[in-house]
Amino acid sequence: MAEKQELAMRFIRTLYNLLHNFLFRLIVALKSPVQTGHISVEHLLDKKLDDKLVLDLDQAGITVKEITINPSDYQQYLENTKYPVSYYGGGKDPRQNFIEKTLEHFVSFQFLNLKATSNFIDIAACTSPFYTIVKEKYNLTNSYQQDLVFKKGLHRDKIGGYASEIPLPDQSIDAVTLHCSLEHFEGNSDTEFFVEMQRVLKPGGKVIVLPFYLAYEYTIHLDPAFNLLKFHMPKTDKSAAIRYCNWKQYYSRHYDVKVLQTRILNELTKLELEVFRLQNFKDIHPTSYLRFIGVFTKNE
Repeated sequence: MAEKQELAMRFIRTLYNLLHNFLFRLIVALKSPVQTGHISVEHLLDKKLDDKLVLDLDQAGITVKEITINPSDYQQYLENTKYPVSYYGGGKDPRQNFIEKTLEHFVSFQFLNLKATSNFIDIAACTSPFYTIVKEKYNLTNSYQQDLVFKKGLHRDKIGGYASEIPLPDQSIDAVTLHCSLEHFEGNSDTEFFVEMQRVLKPGGKVIVLPFYLAYEYTIHLDPAFNLLKFHMPKTDKSAAIRYCNWKQYYSRHYDVKVLQTRILNELTKLELEVFRLQNFKDIHPTSYLRFIGVFTKNE
């Protein structure tokens, strides 16, 4: 019975993928002026684009620090950390995103400095095990995972609802992480999220965003076929360049420096941003793409 169910699921996935790919090609053909492809690929192929970004950030008064990591330390992290075989995003399947995700987790720990009494949230976590990994490493009493797919409100270690509506007291959180998450916040939910972080973070508390998606042009990526099949109408921004991507995601936003200032930084009075550029992410794996990390720290 289980084997028949698995075969049926494979058949359904195959049909879905065929339909999705057909719709994507059709929509792109009908909307020919819309550019296709992911802007971060251009940055990965041309290092000069990121060099220019660093200059633009510096001219805007945003600190950029270059960092490297030790690949041996990353491998030791993998050996010492218990990841479940399966969870959203591909689990431990190396053909999926396991290497990139675990790299992001490893780098997050370079910025976390928690104690047993600290309070931590992994934002837009879905079924990621990271909040548990953090809890075990620091022996935390309070470690939460937040996601829109959870039941709204606070339910033990799960926070359901929008990331801009955290049901916890003012100045109660020491650190927050977002792994491949912020870019998916549609409409004004990115701005609203950081305003909420100003409320819930303790003085000195941090929001760690990685990858922190920056680009030479303010860009929103859409998969129109995926949105159509999911009956979803994405909330876009008229000032953004729109690109179509055949990657089965609703939405992904990449900031240029000007829009980063107007959408995020100008709305914040209590958070200061530092940007870190990871120089040797390709030493981990050729498919790695962790170019920048954004660390927002609440004023003391």
